[in-house]
Amino acid sequence: MTETIYSAHSPLLTPRRFLGEIKADMRIVYHVGWQLFVRNLKVQVRQNLLGYVWMVLPPLVTGLVWMYLGQAKVLKGLTSSVPYPVFVLTGLFLWQGFVEALNCPLQQLQQARSTISKVRVPHEAFIVAGLGAVLFNSTVRMLILLIVLIGFQMPWHATMLLAPLGLAVLVIFGLGLGYLLAPVGLLYADIANALPVVINLWFLITPIVYSPPASMASIIAWNPVTPLLTTTRDWLLMGAVQPSTGFTLVALGSCLLLLTSWLLYRLAKPHLIVRL
Repeated sequence: MTETIYSAHSPLLTPRRFLGEIKADMRIVYHVGWQLFVRNLKVQVRQNLLGYVWMVLPPLVTGLVWMYLGQAKVLKGLTSSVPYPVFVLTGLFLWQGFVEALNCPLQQLQQARSTISKVRVPHEAFIVAGLGAVLFNSTVRMLILLIVLIGFQMPWHATMLLAPLGLAVLVIFGLGLGYLLAPVGLLYADIANALPVVINLWFLITPIVYSPPASMASIIAWNPVTPLLTTTRDWLLMGAVQPSTGFTLVALGSCLLLLTSWLLYRLAKPHLIVRL
């Protein structure tokens, strides 16, 4: 068995070795990640009586609550251009994809703590397995959304073909943030405890179940999820080709964030393994 020794010295002091390790890991990441994804999917079905229903049940329950509040006229600033249930479910399904991607790195690495601290296996394989679950769940939700659109006799637009692009950017943004939080989250449980609180507050300042009112325009404008979610929803429901203001900037920033946070994790990995 090959022995791996981790040093406290920065991997950047030996860039050739650092890049060589990345290249070697990337050769097996997909294969190992796919096996982990299939295994996790089977375990999820065996350990849950409702099986795949849990992929859509949380956002559906949340959607029913907001639909009731909307019909009861409790809320203001609701959209009237499309049926409110369609508007809510579309926003919630897109938001759920972002949240799952955000939680993915920390959840997967926490579950694999005992493995990554003892076995020489690419950490990215666990992230790939989690990302596979995110994409699988999102695909199931989008298929359900198509059935909802048919049920409400919503018009079909060519821009619907752009919706996977918008969803992909939401996932990339969430994954980049999750990767950035993972190193600290593996060492301190405060991150995992604080994430649900932050996500709930983030939900409230994102136009998921309402149209942005003028009084909140400045807050919502600085929310990076807003242009991604509203643009994707417009592609699905409105047929609007022009993306929302800031969509391109946030999309490019999301790709850069994912690359940067991944490299930072690779640099921090030796220190993490020693302390796990």
